Amino acid sequence: MEYLFDTHTHSDYSHDGVPSLESLVISAIDKGLKYLAVTDHCDKDCVALPGFDWVRQIDLVSRKKEISALKEKYADKIVLADGLEYGYAKEANDLYVQVEKTYPADYVINSVHVVEGVDVYFREYFEARTKKEAYTAYLNAVRESVDVPYAYDAIGHVGYIARMAIYPDKSMLYSDYNDLIDDILKAVIAKGKALEINTASKGTKCDLFHDTAILRRYRQLGGELITIGSDSHDPSRLCDEFQEAAAAALSCGFRYAFVYKNHSPSPVALDK
Repeated sequence: MEYLFDTHTHSDYSHDGVPSLESLVISAIDKGLKYLAVTDHCDKDCVALPGFDWVRQIDLVSRKKEISALKEKYADKIVLADGLEYGYAKEANDLYVQVEKTYPADYVINSVHVVEGVDVYFREYFEARTKKEAYTAYLNAVRESVDVPYAYDAIGHVGYIARMAIYPDKSMLYSDYNDLIDDILKAVIAKGKALEINTASKGTKCDLFHDTAILRRYRQLGGELITIGSDSHDPSRLCDEFQEAAAAALSCGFRYAFVYKNHSPSPVALDK
């Protein structure tokens, strides 16, 4: 994959991000990237739901000013996309509608982090549930997120639930949840959205994308739009495992991944 890109990254405008915006852009240029989407967390789910006062909210005004300046400064070196990652909760739908009116992003990822009022990053979510219960509730939330009233471009990191799961076998297999997953994939296709291959599954003891059968099924159903993102919160992980991701996508029948410019997908060949 000669054209290097990353569609899911975070700067210190995210509550859990490390690098400054400019240092992230410079790191991307140094690694040879031609396209970088900085998709900082916009966590209105944590505003709408109780118990998340500790989550620092993004300063959208300052970020817009800075990222616009960086786009101009590095225009001859990299395509910089001004992105956001929305954390889905149905209670936050109206808040995101307001965000999209005041903050015109280039690219938006819609992701599920909080299920039934609990962030699935924390042990608390899993202690009260069997694996089947925990993963089913998560997938139901992902399905809900596809039909939100605000605009977005891709469904982020399906399989996020497995990252911090406490079960001996963390894997989320297509065969165990095929009806639910099929419903999600069909809805994604019908809405014309992209499905993200998120390479941050490293360390979960799960295969890339948790189960490539999900990716293969997406293609069988007619899915074409895929993105590849590292979910990097630190520049050292930019494009992490992208060759493996490209190989997995090719093996499932995909020939292109897509990058987004002003919400419009542009193809990138995976076999060059």
